[in-house]
Amino acid sequence: MAEKEGNWDNTGFDQLMKDSKKELEQLQKQQTDLMVKFCLRALRIYQAAKPEPLKTTEIAYLTKNELNNVIGDLTQQANLENISKLVKEEWLKKSKK
Repeated sequence: MAEKEGNWDNTGFDQLMKDSKKELEQLQKQQTDLMVKFCLRALRIYQAAKPEPLKTTEIAYLTKNELNNVIGDLTQQANLENISKLVKEEWLKKSKK
């Protein structure tokens, strides 16, 4: 069944979607920046135990491992539950405004 067009605010929804796309792009950049920080931390720690500079292959290997570790930590059930809890709390706070 078709929705009545008179009840639909296309202009407002279109703007919301454009704004949402911009927000998503910003969040993706922040996520990438955060992952780079995790990797740089791992490289600094590894480099501290090694007198010679890291090789390109070592950097690639350590980066891959750090990314996998961060993703693994994030997707552990306890972390997912904690994030879900925090999201619900934040949503309730923002919904009351």
